[in-house]
Amino acid sequence: MLLAINQVLTQVYEPQFSDNSDGFRPKRSAHQALQKVQIYVDAGYKYAVDMDLEKCFDTVNQSKLIEVPSRTIKDRRVISLIHKYLRAGVEIGGKLEPTLTGTPQGSLQILQQRLGQLL
Repeated sequence: MLLAINQVLTQVYEPQFSDNSDGFRPKRSAHQALQKVQIYVDAGYKYAVDMDLEKCFDTVNQSKLIEVPSRTIKDRRVISLIHKYLRAGVEIGGKLEPTLTGTPQGSLQILQQRLGQLL
């Protein structure tokens, strides 16, 4: 089910992303990002910036995150399902811990990247 949601969200939001953003995007890779950097170096640029937003997702406000797809996805059942995934919790040391803030890692990584890039 997560894959189906991801496919829909990708179609809706992919066109809105910056062409300079390569992380977790269809048909893009780290190698392609490095090739772009090389083109800029060859053109005379002296600096390249690499940003890893990994820890950013630990403190994402889930209510604000849900607002993003709610603007375009009118089926409340889909929004509810995304919210349930966010609240599903994470396993730490064999114990299920609630996720009241942030987005869980692992199977939600694609979903959180898609939504997180829009915030």
